[in-house]
Amino acid sequence: MSALWGTQTPRKPALLISTALVITLMGCEYSGPAEQPAHTSAWAATEPPRSFEENVEKVARLLDLPLADPGMPSEAEPAGELSVVLAPGDYMVKTACAGVYSGTLTILRGEGPPETTGFTCDAMQQRFVRHAGGPIAISAIPAAGRLAAAGVTVQPNSDPRASELEDMREWSSRALKPELPGELAGSASSNTTTSFGMQSAEPGSYELHFICEGPSEAGLSVSTPAGAEVLAPVQVQCGGGVFKAQVQLATKGADFTMDPGSGSEGRFAFRLVPSA
Repeated sequence: MSALWGTQTPRKPALLISTALVITLMGCEYSGPAEQPAHTSAWAATEPPRSFEENVEKVARLLDLPLADPGMPSEAEPAGELSVVLAPGDYMVKTACAGVYSGTLTILRGEGPPETTGFTCDAMQQRFVRHAGGPIAISAIPAAGRLAAAGVTVQPNSDPRASELEDMREWSSRALKPELPGELAGSASSNTTTSFGMQSAEPGSYELHFICEGPSEAGLSVSTPAGAEVLAPVQVQCGGGVFKAQVQLATKGADFTMDPGSGSEGRFAFRLVPSA
């Protein structure tokens, strides 16, 4: 299996991580009839009002759970809450809400800090969790709304791609430690030549750090998005120390090209660190 956080021309299917885009929509004023009501939210414009019981039933359908499941809301508690002890492993947390536009998911593992994210109520939402084992508390809280309801469930992960991507994230974070100020980092896994575009890299001087695992050596080159050479092709020994080189970006963006050679599965971690 080849996994990639960029673009590639694989001999095997590739795994992609997409970045969520947050788009702000600017509205225009409209001088219509005074009696015409204005919608105050996307939910108000599309969702008819429902009773609390109907919202609970919708949450149960979205999560495919019985109404009496521990993570389901009730009249006494409209939020879904779970406190369980899990064995070490990979899990998928699923949340849903109804009666409002959004909710908040909070995960608390042992004595660690709370992990909080928002989610929308238009469909069931999933979040991958790699748990070291022990107690975990999970809550799904609907945004303010008298009739709103939210539910949550946690199940063993059944998507091998999610586990592989987490393996890659953990390996790359260990391979290039510690994290350095201003660094731009990436990683990829492939059994053939693969590319990674670091489009946010601003013009300037950088120290390039690169490490690979799998083949005995791998080819590496860096160019601008327009194809101008930044780092001439080099062969880097894998399984050893970090390869370092000084590079200069004349324009914004950098494209990394890596070749594991001979069909071997290779993992690559790399970063650009601004020169002092």
